[in-house]
Parts: sequence; structure tokens; C-alpha cells
Amino acid sequence: MLEGGQTLNRKVVSGLTIILLIVLVALLFIYSQSMGSMVQAQEETVELVSLDYNIEEVNDFYWVTIDESYFTLDFTDENGNQIYAIVTQDGGDIQYYTSQDIISHQDALSITLSENEPTKLLQPRLGMMNNQPVWEISFKAENNTLSYYYINASNGEWIQSIANI
Repeated sequence: MLEGGQTLNRKVVSGLTIILLIVLVALLFIYSQSMGSMVQAQEETVELVSLDYNIEEVNDFYWVTIDESYFTLDFTDENGNQIYAIVTQDGGDIQYYTSQDIISHQDALSITLSENEPTKLLQPRLGMMNNQPVWEISFKAENNTLSYYYINASNGEWIQSIANI
């Protein structure tokens, strides 16, 4: 009697293991597909910006959707200048800014922290809103809701908040 129960338990454990492996493979596939889109967007943005600048080093890449989708490339040119290229996904229009034109993402995070009490800061992203560069800072609030804080990237002034999502 005991041997039949052990066989049943082994079948259940084997079946659950197979189901778990299938779920993990599916999740890895979805993750790799989403990262592939990000890598492709970055490569295309670098290629487009390379027509105007010699890119020495890519410092960061942001994909942000505010009123439209934007790809932002933070890079260093051959002369050591830090430049931000904000590219509109639809149409490929590019706005260029130097590090003197834009506050840093560290400054944007500091401004956000001085005005909010997030439990967890998420990645800051640079994009455009109403034809001006903005930092979008997303964070988790105390009640575990998602909030967005928008800062004018030229002067560090608050533009708008979206809270409790």
C-alpha cells in the first residue's frame, strides 16, 4: 500500500516540476523579447545620433512615454562633452542638449526626494513634455502605489505629479 502512494506522490511532484519549468521558460522568453525591443531601440537611436555626432561613449539610454514616446541617449562625444539626444519615436525628430542645458538625473532625484517621501525610487527617465525637456521620476509611495514626478530638466522646477497609480 505504501509503495502505491509513493508512486502517486512522485508523479504529482514530477508533474508540478514540469509545469513550473514550462512557466519559467515562458517568463524568460517574454523577458528576453521585451529586452530585445529595448536593445533594438537603443541601437537605432545610436545609429541616428551618429549621423550628427561622433559618439565616444553611451552613458545611458531612456525610453519614456509622456505625451509621445521618446528615446533619449545620454552620451559623450569625441571632445568629452556630455550630450543628451531626445528622439521622438514617431518621426525621429531630435533635440540636442548639453550637460549645461539639463540638470543631472542625480539633481532630479534630489529634488524629488526633497518634495516626496518615496519608499523606493525607480529609474529616472529624460523625455519631452510640451516641447520642453523633463525628467520623469517614478517611485513607490508608502502605500505601495506608483507615482510619477515630472521636473523641468532645464531649470529643476516641478511640472506635475501623478500619484497613487
